[in-house]
Amino acid sequence: MKKRIWAVLLAGSMLLTACGSSGNKAVSDASKGSEAQNVAADAGIEGQPEQKVTMKVSVGVADNHFEAIAVNKMKDYIEEQTGGNFTVEIFTGAQIGNDQEVFEGLKLGVADMLPCGTDIIGNFSKNFGLLSLPYLFDNEKQVEAVVEGEFGQNLLKELEDIGYVGLGFGNFGFRHTTNSKRPINSVQDMKGLKIRTMTTPIHLEVFEALGANPTPMAFSELFSALQQGVVDGQENPLMNIYSNKLHEVQQYLTLDGHVFTFVTFVVSKEWYDKLDPSYQQILNDGIKIATDYMKESCESEDALALEKMKEAGVEVTELTPEAKDEFRDAVRGVSEKYGNEINPDKYKEMLDIIASVQ
Repeated sequence: MKKRIWAVLLAGSMLLTACGSSGNKAVSDASKGSEAQNVAADAGIEGQPEQKVTMKVSVGVADNHFEAIAVNKMKDYIEEQTGGNFTVEIFTGAQIGNDQEVFEGLKLGVADMLPCGTDIIGNFSKNFGLLSLPYLFDNEKQVEAVVEGEFGQNLLKELEDIGYVGLGFGNFGFRHTTNSKRPINSVQDMKGLKIRTMTTPIHLEVFEALGANPTPMAFSELFSALQQGVVDGQENPLMNIYSNKLHEVQQYLTLDGHVFTFVTFVVSKEWYDKLDPSYQQILNDGIKIATDYMKESCESEDALALEKMKEAGVEVTELTPEAKDEFRDAVRGVSEKYGNEINPDKYKEMLDIIASVQ
């Protein structure tokens, strides 16, 4: 008992000495200090650039993918500009979870940032689904006109209505189809192929319209499913196919370019609003560095991935313009159905923008 009393007295004496004031003031100051530290940890002290922030970023791709490299460039910029007070932790390879899991978990602190597929976001903010429609774009100039202009910026603003902040679009590349059965030169060649697709209804109906048997499956299960013949093929951007070694268990690649894939850099609005304005600006600038790098790298990295896959023995088929028109005609009903269901005015606006770019 005496030891306990002595410990309490000693602790009180040390607190008084350290604060140089009365016991009540010491306790009050300690409480205020604790509160300040807690708020700083949550990145919420306006006007204090010394605040400490840690941003956990979930990245679905492997370390060698240009998206992961882009996020690391963002990290370097942010940490340099803030003297290390704003640190960025990057978790690649979907370590934290898939896009939908992490997107929903951003508000719970599962992660702080996610470069998220627009097809996933379309489940929560429906106009994003327009970007997942098939055979919209013929080239990256058309892509840039849509997402970098007023149309794309308005899409980002809509995320605030559901509690998120959209910081920018990153190019991920045209999606192409691989399989282990035969070359695909026409719609007829798609008949009966069991193709792994994303879980979104648009993608499922696109491959149904082409005569394939679409099979939703987690990306983490895809390699083994292809290796074991559970599915015949899959569809992804070229660099995603190559960096995940899917070409090692696929013999045929068709450059059909049925969808252009974007990622949207997203954070929760609550988390973003707590950031000091100077940190918000640095974060926004860092995102611009990342998205610019993705735009510059997408085409060149896809070309490199294609060459490497050819060297590995993959047989590549590039659709003729006539065959591409056949594929486009086969899925036209899906495009019109979802475009008009999602937002007919925005759908027409997007098509007009695309048509204006040669």
